[in-house]
Amino acid sequence: MASVPTTSGTGAGTTADSNRKTQKRGTGSAADIAKFIDAGAQDAFKRPWFRLERGLRLNRLRAFTEEERTKLSLTQYETAALLALLQKALDKGQLNSKTNVVYDHDAEKILEIKGLVMHRGADGYMKFQILEKKTATARRKRDVGAAGAAAAPATDPAATN
Repeated sequence: MASVPTTSGTGAGTTADSNRKTQKRGTGSAADIAKFIDAGAQDAFKRPWFRLERGLRLNRLRAFTEEERTKLSLTQYETAALLALLQKALDKGQLNSKTNVVYDHDAEKILEIKGLVMHRGADGYMKFQILEKKTATARRKRDVGAAGAAAAPATDPAATN
């Protein structure tokens, strides 16, 4: 076996190491790490709706469907259909803006989803639909005076006589 030669370093244990601005810190205990994670999780829902990550939005949508289930006495099938509709709308980007979802970040819950229509059909089942806003197309208004003058031929009243 060949031995590997070692070089003596100048920084091991000297004052140069203690003067560094960034030092390695010991890992915290499991309780400290758990406290840090819990504090971050509790503050996560305090953000406005459009700042929540997708997973947190899904969590709030699930809570909204459970609240609607108890308020409107929905069946398990109807609750699942509502949640599926809301998830699909979230994936399409219909629930991304703060104007579409009224979210109380202090209470950490959805108060209203604008455009969500619920109606009970003749068969007795509740049906859900999210109405999409039609995007208006912007049209430029023409300057009627300038356009009319350019289109009409110039006539000289003195030339006609």
